[in-house]
Amino acid sequence: MAPVIAIVGGGITGLSAAYFLQRSRPDARIVLYESRARLGGNIHTEREQGFLFDAGPDSFLRAKPWALELCKELGLEGELTGTRPEGRAVFLAHSGSLERMPEGLVLGVPTRVRPILSARSMSLPGKLRMLCELLLPENFGRRAKGPHSADESLATFIGRRFGTEAATALGTPLLAGIYAGDAQELSIQATFPHLPELEARYGSVIRGLIQAQLEPKERVAAATLQARLQEARAWLKKPAPTAAAASPFVSLRGGMGRLIAALRARLAPGTLRLGVTVDALERSPEKRGWSLAAADERIAVDAVLVATPSRVAAQILPQGALASELATIRYASTATVFLGVDTQNLRRPLEGSGFIVPPGEGGLLAGTWVSSKWDGRAPPGTALVRAFLGGVQSDIDVSRESDQALLEIARFELSRLMGPLGQARVTRVYRHILASPQPTIGHGARLARIKQQLAALPGLHLAGAAYDGVSISDCVRQARAAVDGIVASL
Repeated sequence: MAPVIAIVGGGITGLSAAYFLQRSRPDARIVLYESRARLGGNIHTEREQGFLFDAGPDSFLRAKPWALELCKELGLEGELTGTRPEGRAVFLAHSGSLERMPEGLVLGVPTRVRPILSARSMSLPGKLRMLCELLLPENFGRRAKGPHSADESLATFIGRRFGTEAATALGTPLLAGIYAGDAQELSIQATFPHLPELEARYGSVIRGLIQAQLEPKERVAAATLQARLQEARAWLKKPAPTAAAASPFVSLRGGMGRLIAALRARLAPGTLRLGVTVDALERSPEKRGWSLAAADERIAVDAVLVATPSRVAAQILPQGALASELATIRYASTATVFLGVDTQNLRRPLEGSGFIVPPGEGGLLAGTWVSSKWDGRAPPGTALVRAFLGGVQSDIDVSRESDQALLEIARFELSRLMGPLGQARVTRVYRHILASPQPTIGHGARLARIKQQLAALPGLHLAGAAYDGVSISDCVRQARAAVDGIVASL
């Protein structure tokens, strides 16, 4: 008989998995359960009066190929678009104003000297300490103790490599802001593992990143101080790039909701069960499959992929070690507030993609100048601005404040940093309650335990933002891997 496979969760992970499964096993009966009336999870696109709102993520990274490959498979290649050339600059809130982020930063790590030296958000000693990372020995300042000695916080890693001031002013606001989290708690190994990998391979993060700028003859295999000085001299002689690099971010002309719509259109009739909550999963008596209870039905399945937030997975799985582990993964709540305004009312030209707000510099996490970042997001003569609120360290409880209160907070903070916005033509408030996983210190060890526990439960699979990466591309990659595991086990 044809296998029956259930997918719980209709976000990007679950939808991608359903698509991959249908392609790999066209004979299988695939049933996808989503408790809400719509698909896509945090990915949701709406339009009004010529404005386009991406309620959640508005793009994915080009460097992580999985989402890009999926878009091409779905026939969306003609809709792919990069950041507008005039929307590449990023700004930083500092002392009540916006300062342009130094050019050449890669995840807060400098790959050019002159822009860092001219930054106003740091003192000269702080800048020099940041650049000295190139000469520091591997594991400089590392105090590896305790049960998670192989891991360290994002703040600790950035601080010991680049100095406390650089961590506070640049590094941690950029990196922790992606997770709406606390840099003192987030795991560097789980969030940005390639940074400690560069330290381990090259002895220095900067040295690892500038290798691409050096000619093969200028690179030195050794990691000694003399070798680093030799490479540093060659690096400092390099002129600034004359041509802008390709945009690291990719979106779709019709918004990220186009990806969700394209996936849905590829699924066979009868696959989707929208508005249906899965209440429980139990192993079959003969332990060869699973029994799924949802609404008024109970079905037997050969395999099940749970692609929900981990706390939801913990509630529907049999109680035990696995459910307990899943329940310990923390989440943060955020909100996005959009304002569509007339450009003639703006005092500041929106030349860039937006700005980051470090802790202590205001009530926002960040702001995006959507219509400067992407084409087709606002009618002529208008601009679309987005504010991010909430997160682990915020005093604003986005789950309790009214839409009007969140709108007023966003307007006040945006006006404080950007100047008056004028009367908004259109506004939108979207809430993402407990939607941002927090991969805290020890997350890698937790995943290892979860993997071990799953090995004892054949037919059960987990994937999603709570586990191995939070981006759209990470979720697509996990969906592919889960499907490979399901197909191999049938």
